[in-house]
Amino acid sequence: MLRVILADDEPWIIKGLRKMIDWPSYSMEIVGQASDGRELMNLIDTQRPDIVISDISMPHMTGIEIIKKIKENNLPIKVIFISAYQDFNYARDAITYGAVDYIVKPVEKSKLDEVLNKTIDYFNKRQEEEIRKGKLQQLEHKNRDKEIQEILALLARGKLSPQTNEYRLAKQWIPYEQYCLGIVELDYRSNRSERWTDHEAKLVEFAVSNILQEVVVSSGIGHIFMKNNRYVYLSRELTKANILARDILGKIRSFLKLNVSIGISAPADELLSLSAAYGQAEQALERKFFDGLNDVYVYKPVEQKQSLEQQIYNGQQEVIRHLTSRLWKEAEVSLAGLFDTIRLASYPSRSLTLAACFSSVMSIMQAFTKTGALSSAAIDMHELQNKLAEYETYEELKAEIIRVLDEFHLGLDDQAGNQGKLLMAKVVQYIHDHYNEEITLESVASIAFMNPYYFSSFFKKHTKTNFKQYVTDIRMKEAVRLLTQTDRMIYEIAEQVGYSNARHFSDMFKKHMGKVPNDYRQDARG
Repeated sequence: MLRVILADDEPWIIKGLRKMIDWPSYSMEIVGQASDGRELMNLIDTQRPDIVISDISMPHMTGIEIIKKIKENNLPIKVIFISAYQDFNYARDAITYGAVDYIVKPVEKSKLDEVLNKTIDYFNKRQEEEIRKGKLQQLEHKNRDKEIQEILALLARGKLSPQTNEYRLAKQWIPYEQYCLGIVELDYRSNRSERWTDHEAKLVEFAVSNILQEVVVSSGIGHIFMKNNRYVYLSRELTKANILARDILGKIRSFLKLNVSIGISAPADELLSLSAAYGQAEQALERKFFDGLNDVYVYKPVEQKQSLEQQIYNGQQEVIRHLTSRLWKEAEVSLAGLFDTIRLASYPSRSLTLAACFSSVMSIMQAFTKTGALSSAAIDMHELQNKLAEYETYEELKAEIIRVLDEFHLGLDDQAGNQGKLLMAKVVQYIHDHYNEEITLESVASIAFMNPYYFSSFFKKHTKTNFKQYVTDIRMKEAVRLLTQTDRMIYEIAEQVGYSNARHFSDMFKKHMGKVPNDYRQDARG
């Protein structure tokens, strides 16, 4: 309803105006009446009307003085003047100062109807203009938000130069002294998102985006954008970064019943550092694989670690030895130790952990395949690799590997077809464990409870090579590793791979690799 004030120093004029018009039919209501200019001005201040219908000549303040005040105060009020005078100067001044019209007394209903309709048209047009401006502003804001998102995505990829117009706009639109990035990632398996339809997945994306928009953008804390199909937000609330992240996590969990994990970067001092900040947030987020889902992780620099390659190899050999001896409980204990070593070596990198775990399973399978103890097709390694990559936590991955190896262990007899192949696997494992000792055909034959002549034939049948060559190959492979990855002296390496005489070792190495150990090391290191 439009609010109307009537003003005239003649009460009967106001009474007539009240009765002359069906005000509600015009969507108008009379909210006050005044008998002089000062009273009218007080009512305008208190009632904030949309329309004033006033005599132009009243005590204390004239209508012209009142409309001047309205204009000076920039009030959105439309004024209709009525007067007994037909003086052109009055009408000219009234229109000059923004009056809708000037009606001469006595007021005719048809004329007042005409002016009221004219006034209503003005308010309708003003409303339409405000709506149009509001839509334009929304569109401009939306377009700017979209442009900011695109610029931030470029910065996060390190693809924006300070010389570009986009970078200058970013500095203008995001004038923070420091920045912090957060990556919000859905915990897919815990949300059972593999069961979502495309439509449901889009609804989830829209809902998460709305929560981030409310918590981060609408509150003025920062901006949001997408990178690698993940939600990323930029915040200037550095001292409250953890609180903000937990607020986001809590709202998503409360309103959407979804689990997410959030990785937070260290503070960045300039926009060009957002690429590094994104990498930090990613690294922080990777910790969820080890430490649990549905949590907030703050970036911490990774400490330099010593190589644990030998320990991992030793752990693999221990598992192989127990599986060969059909000691599953012992193999489980060895697996637990192997998993701990892999975690220590690769934390917090999920990709390195996946690679190390898959490589360990591959090594275990190859140890049995080489001896004929099982078919190379006994386990579909490609399928296993894909399956391991799906797991979101290290605990899930370890459980799957243990399940696969347990299944493999239970089927060893069926796969082997006879005890000879399993015996061969045990012999090979023994050689791998003792190649750096004084190992002979006779000593190993006794392990298999065979005479040396029969054992030699048995060994070659299963490995397609003779015993001596097999041991030498293992020793040379380890010697190459020690030459290229350590700074040990040649005589130390000779002793470590089973040669008490360094000269003999060098001769054997040259015969096997085509170069003496020192030359091989220098060439390998460039």
